[in-house]
Amino acid sequence: MAKRATKPPTQAPFEPVDKGRVVGRHKQLLSHPKVRAWWEARSLRSRMSADQYLRQFGMLLERINLDPERVVALAKKDPDRLRTLLIRDAATLKAAGRLDSYVSKYFEGLKAFFRFHHVPFDGYPSLSPIKGASLTTERVPTQEELGTVLDKLSLRGRVIALFMAHSGVRPGVLGSYLAEGGLSLGDLPDLKFDTTPSFAESPFVIRVPARLSKTRVMYTTFGSSQLSTAFLAYLGERKNSGEQLTPQSPVVTANPTRGVAQKSRETATYSRGFLTTKTVMEEIRSSLDSTVPQGVRWRPYVLRAYCSTRLMMAEGAGKITRDLREAILGHDGGVAARYNVGKPWGEDLMKEARAAYLRCEPFLMTIRTKEQENVPQQVAIAMLKLAGFSEEEIGKMDLDDLAAVRDQVRERLGASATPHQVVVSMSEVAQRLAEGWQFVAAINTGQAVLSSPANRIRPGSEFPLEQAHLFPSQSG
Repeated sequence: MAKRATKPPTQAPFEPVDKGRVVGRHKQLLSHPKVRAWWEARSLRSRMSADQYLRQFGMLLERINLDPERVVALAKKDPDRLRTLLIRDAATLKAAGRLDSYVSKYFEGLKAFFRFHHVPFDGYPSLSPIKGASLTTERVPTQEELGTVLDKLSLRGRVIALFMAHSGVRPGVLGSYLAEGGLSLGDLPDLKFDTTPSFAESPFVIRVPARLSKTRVMYTTFGSSQLSTAFLAYLGERKNSGEQLTPQSPVVTANPTRGVAQKSRETATYSRGFLTTKTVMEEIRSSLDSTVPQGVRWRPYVLRAYCSTRLMMAEGAGKITRDLREAILGHDGGVAARYNVGKPWGEDLMKEARAAYLRCEPFLMTIRTKEQENVPQQVAIAMLKLAGFSEEEIGKMDLDDLAAVRDQVRERLGASATPHQVVVSMSEVAQRLAEGWQFVAAINTGQAVLSSPANRIRPGSEFPLEQAHLFPSQSG
């Protein structure tokens, strides 16, 4: 018996998803076949770009009082008339105080529409947009100012801000345009899903997938100890509210789905829960606005600029290489970076990158760790042990007063001695040792305490090298 032919299923029409300002009042333009074809083609590459062009096109048509058919007809039959309309529109916007860079963006949608349909037209207004003209009052926050911003945020907002300010991720990494995806817990390989979430190592690794990267290349960055503390508290809060944390769970999640029956915390059901990019930015916008100094402007994106700037300062201090800094920020570092850090990282490179980021943490953190606060005391102890003071004598001294400590060292060594200790980077150690300086102690792996050749050191008073790892690095 012959098989009965089955009718192929009809394909559902391609409908735009109207979420907030995705399409807005210009959605009706999609009923026009030419506009819809253009928008669908653009959406294949980027839905956000397609919607942005549609809004620009729609607002321009409203201002010049034309529809898609008439604007095409004018471009073909009376281009001078269309040019006049566009020039008058640009003049009106400029008279209202709009910058040239702002005005020129409103013609991008029309240009894209004409290019797609091969409509020849070159009568756009001549403008002189200045790149970054609207950002002349924006500067990067200081560590203290960022700390104030964080204090005003909710726990979720603090996590978002720290991911941007310490790890350098873009808002679109945490939440996508239509909330269809974002960074997941599985992208944090050091995260352990135990009874209480924890990180196996610190700083912890963040692997940004290619689909969330602006360059469309997967890259690796890190999370600071300050971010780790806030994020684990946030995960604990989510788990206590009944969410089942899995590798597919969003790093930053929306609220539970409304209308879902929740008989108990154990049976609570959650949606995919990703945020939109707009929500990610709105979460921190109000805190920035209430903290920004007078005469300064802060957008949410300034937090990523904070990460870039602070890492640049750390690079200047010899804490991190340029290639690694660019890789952590997800930049295309060029040919050299592509060969050095642009390929999947092996164990050795990952270890070095983690250590380099750890050296940079004091430049990023808005709080000081206990070890960092004790740096002056540790340096004082090294100086006193160098001069031969016993543990009992050191215990009776005020180690926070380095000037008094130096006086006591000078007195112990003798008036003729000129004790001199300095803190230098590891790159200077070899040259100093060749000049006769003596190694005293390592401060983490980035700096060292050295003693001047003029010091008279008592036998047996050398600082024990096996204790060098106890010294943390100095901040900035």
